[in-house]
Amino acid sequence: MGLLAKLKFQVWDKPGGIVALLDKWKPRDCSNERDFEKSLYAFLHLELGDIQVTKQYAKGRIRADLVIGDTVIVELKHNLDSTAKYQRLVGQLMEYKEWKGQTVVLLTGKTDPNLRKKLDTYLKKEGLTEDILEDKVTVYQK
Repeated sequence: MGLLAKLKFQVWDKPGGIVALLDKWKPRDCSNERDFEKSLYAFLHLELGDIQVTKQYAKGRIRADLVIGDTVIVELKHNLDSTAKYQRLVGQLMEYKEWKGQTVVLLTGKTDPNLRKKLDTYLKKEGLTEDILEDKVTVYQK
């Protein structure tokens, strides 16, 4: 990770720094959420150097796929293509409201466009996005 990107993560725009890394990430031979998680975990370790990346983070009611620098949750969702998967994601996001940091929802595979719109509407309604100073949740589609 370049010095500017690392400073962006550490000081200014943590989700923006993660999204910049997601742009660079090239997952290969991934067919399910676990494969994508392993690939992303390895990639982030290489890119972030001394910044802690924790896989399958659990604290209280929070269960996250990845936590970066103890400040950003990365929640992966592969093939968000059913109402059941959408409802599970919304339930997780409700739990993350107590998290003091920010959340990046990473959508991989096929995402139903209507469920994506529904997710965006939910995030706006709950005040988790489009905050003038800082979004609580950022959605990134790979």
